[in-house]
Amino acid sequence: MRLRLSRDVERPIQSHIDELASRGTAILFLLSVSIIVWWQLIDALLEAWLAGLPLGAAEGSVTIYNLHGWMGTRWSMIGLFSLLTILPFVAHQILAFADDGLLPSERKWLRTVTIGGVSTGLSGAILWWLWLYPLAIEYAGISGGIEGIGAQYDASMLFDVAIGISWWIFLMTIGTIALVFARLLSLVSTEPFDPLRVRVHGTLMFIWWIAAPQVIDGIWLILAILLILIPETIILTMPRPMLSNRARGPSDVYDSEGAIRRRIFTMCHCEGACPKVSFSSAPMNVGWTEVGALCLSEDERDALLDSVVRHRATDLIISGCDGTPLPYAFQESLSNASCNLSGLEWLDKPDNPSLRESELSNLYTTSVD
Repeated sequence: MRLRLSRDVERPIQSHIDELASRGTAILFLLSVSIIVWWQLIDALLEAWLAGLPLGAAEGSVTIYNLHGWMGTRWSMIGLFSLLTILPFVAHQILAFADDGLLPSERKWLRTVTIGGVSTGLSGAILWWLWLYPLAIEYAGISGGIEGIGAQYDASMLFDVAIGISWWIFLMTIGTIALVFARLLSLVSTEPFDPLRVRVHGTLMFIWWIAAPQVIDGIWLILAILLILIPETIILTMPRPMLSNRARGPSDVYDSEGAIRRRIFTMCHCEGACPKVSFSSAPMNVGWTEVGALCLSEDERDALLDSVVRHRATDLIISGCDGTPLPYAFQESLSNASCNLSGLEWLDKPDNPSLRESELSNLYTTSVD
């Protein structure tokens, strides 16, 4: 489905590839600089964290059993801190690259996930490192200790477990926020194999498969299942979509051939030339949107197209005209979305509000001929 939004600019595919390459180059350059900086600082940071643990390095209970494994863990920490350092810049580049080609609700969703989801996920991971993980180590030492035998900890394993669980917390938070806001913005349906839902889960599972350290292989599958079940369980408790853009979604009705129709009526004021009819005059099975001047406002056309796509509307009816004055790009987008465009042409009819309300209420019934 190819949609043409008001921000779209016709450019050859090579220009998009060049833009992506330039942004990727900037990210890789900053990542390289960050790795060099953290390579100089990582040893002091790791020693300070170990020393603060219950039964930590200050008490001589932490040992490096595998030098090769410790070097791998050390570089994993360097990479992790480097990614965290440049994460704001990466988020900005993602938003800047994708912004122009997104529908309004998709743009809002991406910004929420990129800014709010990442910030919340990082907060949860930091809480794990500074409080929950030391608390878990202390509890394990108290409940699992044997009298007369001192506990010894493998430094590599301590960090690998911390890295793995922090990745899981981060991904679970991102996935939950992504699906919750997608639900509130009507970007996902109740179908279990909704495309956006599948993409979110697939992306998170792929990252989890790559990022999870070998030390947690025994519980990897359990954590992977929870990575899907927790967001899905939370979605089940969510209310009906309430953040969608000034639109009441249409209900399914059947035409004379038994095909499903979803119809949206757009009350366009036509810069004040077309008087408003009451919201209650439209039957509940009819979607409703209200705009000031659809022909003049690019943002209103994008928002209306967003509503059509999100609600999978099959028919769009304009109040003031028959739809032909609208820009060709908008009409083409509706056609590509399999939505028929028509109008009631109230601008060319007598100004009789009661007659218009009657026409609107009689236009839709539980079945469409």
